Amino acid sequence: MGIDPLPSQLKLDEVSPVLKARLWDLIHTQIQKSKMYGNSTYLDDPIRRVAKRYMIERENILIDEWDNQTDKIIKLWKRKFAPEASFSDVFGFVEWFVRALRNPEVAQWIGNIMKSERAAYRLEDWNIVPVASPEEGEAIVRAVKLANSSGMEGVRSHISKASTALTAGDYAGSVRESIHAVEAVAFKKTGQTGSFAGALKALNKAEPMHEAFRIALEKLYAYTSNEQGVRHSLFDQGDANVTERDALFMLGVCASFVTYLLKGNDAHPA
Repeated sequence: MGIDPLPSQLKLDEVSPVLKARLWDLIHTQIQKSKMYGNSTYLDDPIRRVAKRYMIERENILIDEWDNQTDKIIKLWKRKFAPEASFSDVFGFVEWFVRALRNPEVAQWIGNIMKSERAAYRLEDWNIVPVASPEEGEAIVRAVKLANSSGMEGVRSHISKASTALTAGDYAGSVRESIHAVEAVAFKKTGQTGSFAGALKALNKAEPMHEAFRIALEKLYAYTSNEQGVRHSLFDQGDANVTERDALFMLGVCASFVTYLLKGNDAHPA
């Protein structure tokens, strides 16, 4: 359908234009704050100290050849956030910058920007780390492809909506759509329209599952039913107690369950 099934949190090796712009705005502000008092041409500490280290360690410039001009360091660092800059250019520089600056407040601001933009990477303890593994993203793409090839548009739609909700920061909505994808498979394969527990029982009878796997599915469904706001009225009020990590986990595990159940369809044709 031309719809990207992955939420922004799982788009490894990518960085959005707005994230680049916001990160550069913060770093540019720090440069401006460090202009030498009474002379805006040259840098003062702490950015002068960071820039000196950068020129030696990253650019391998002999220190007597560096003239400490503000405009030159701005031009040099800005290239790391240019439209053509890769995710490794951006995050590699940002990680180096926060480690060199060692300012907890600035590090927190950068971390907040990455979180608010739902980036696939986060700043934790002076390190930029991925939110999730490549395998989790692959599981979602695999489930969408299998749903398409199996003619289960409803399943594909729920997974895509779960991804869209995750990108938008609607974590409870993402969890709801993730479990709906599993429901859709169970109902489609059994022809039932009642309870998920009933459909799962019928499905297990037709295509016996490992007992631990069946229990895991039941507990997964129970979580979404019991958690206030995920499947009930509080959901509409936005008060559900669901975090980004919860939603990422649910999307990945539900996509894996969908793949398992749909592959069962190939092994046990109706």
